[in-house]
Amino acid sequence: MNLAPDLNQVQCITLTNAQLKVNILTLGASIQSIYLKGYAHSLVLGSSNLSDYLGDAKYFGAVVGRVANRTAKGHAVVDGKTYQLPLTLPEPHHLHGGPAGTGSKNWSVVEQADDRVQLQTQLSDGEMGYPGNMVVNVVYQLLDNSLEMDITATTDRLTICNFAGHSYLNLDGTGSILDHQLHIKADHYLPVDNELIPTGEVTPTEGSTFDFNQLRRIGREDYPGLDTNFCLSLCNRPLQTVATLKAPITGLTLDYQTTEPGLQVYDGRHIQLSAASNINPGRLTAYAGLALEAQHWPDAVHQSHFPPILLAPEDRYQQITRYVFR
Repeated sequence: MNLAPDLNQVQCITLTNAQLKVNILTLGASIQSIYLKGYAHSLVLGSSNLSDYLGDAKYFGAVVGRVANRTAKGHAVVDGKTYQLPLTLPEPHHLHGGPAGTGSKNWSVVEQADDRVQLQTQLSDGEMGYPGNMVVNVVYQLLDNSLEMDITATTDRLTICNFAGHSYLNLDGTGSILDHQLHIKADHYLPVDNELIPTGEVTPTEGSTFDFNQLRRIGREDYPGLDTNFCLSLCNRPLQTVATLKAPITGLTLDYQTTEPGLQVYDGRHIQLSAASNINPGRLTAYAGLALEAQHWPDAVHQSHFPPILLAPEDRYQQITRYVFR
């Protein structure tokens, strides 16, 4: 069965205000580009070739789910029943909702204005192995020098739910984020095994290689790299700044705000995209962008002490995440 969407049906919606111009693709509800007044390059990675979003640019700017990040062996138990979710090969685990998760679907436009768009997708019971019919909405809205992403979801059956925006940021357009500086307001992080599955430990960041409690060059000299969940809280909180990213070359700074209890940070070590497809000049290679992915903690279905990701029919999932540029 061909799970790929018809790329001829994909729309590109442009949002503008006095400070920002943002292109949103209905494919994956993806942020394709963000342009800030006074800067010529997009502040996020993107491709001009739609087919890349099903290949080398998979997840670029997409809303991924219905469960973001890794679920060990694709195994999940919901309400006493075991579900086998499809593996995202070549990984031996389920990743970002599976091979045809929300990041690979062509969403519908519900409402559109100059500075705002609402997109929707519907997930059927059993789709990618998950229980429950689900309706997912995302609203992108420009607020002065900020882009806000508001994701909501409802279900008709107890299920698991954990969405994430998956934009790769690069604030200076140089092709590498290793000289960017990063600050993360997190006292703990999740150690992982050699397949990037959390061990279950919740470890203090202070004094560790993952201590970003002060603005610090990302680099890669003194730690093994970043594909790491930083623990912000044990439940959703009011919108607040949880990370700051700064590009010394331009002085441009991003304050990353979210309501979510976790922040997955990925250094883009596997990025490969040709110069012909890149919306910015040049070829994209390893470490070309940094992914900041607000979400609940990964593999929560197997760790009872992690913030839960169950969604019941009487409840409503909501995540608000905001990119504030200054």
